[in-house]
Amino acid sequence: MSDANRPRALPAVDSARAAARGLRALAVPVLCCALALLGLTAWSRSGHAARPSHVTVSQGTVYRPLLGARTTAAFFRIDNTGPTDDTLISVTSPATGPAVLARTVTAHHAGTMRMGGTLPVPAHGTVRMHAYDRDVMVRLRRPPRLGEHIAFVLHFAYAGDVRADAVVIRPGS
Repeated sequence: MSDANRPRALPAVDSARAAARGLRALAVPVLCCALALLGLTAWSRSGHAARPSHVTVSQGTVYRPLLGARTTAAFFRIDNTGPTDDTLISVTSPATGPAVLARTVTAHHAGTMRMGGTLPVPAHGTVRMHAYDRDVMVRLRRPPRLGEHIAFVLHFAYAGDVRADAVVIRPGS
């Protein structure tokens, strides 16, 4: 075998430079991972990691239907004291038939009711349902008495199921 075809050993300087380049290339992703881990540790120690919304429902009312009608509206106050936004997905009641979220849209001095959808509940916020904005349309199985309490379950995306009572009142009171 001639000297031209024989493999040559790399000088020690070239292999030291190659090792230094490799370490520098490795340092960037390792540093990024360390910073990300440090940030996640600080976030979790602050108490905000994995803290769900904390939703309470109060001041539930149901309009007593007029003239023997079976469809009416229910209204609630929803407070989210947690650090996470939540969404009211649906409402059910063992005491009524179907219950559907509804929204009144006003355009050119005329209101239109839109059925379905969801209701956002901001972190550290309150949502109050009203007859002229958001409500829950329910089909009653029987005519309720004034002052009667009707049980509801409000289903939230993160807070889960929240039970609430609504008292039957006269419309407009």
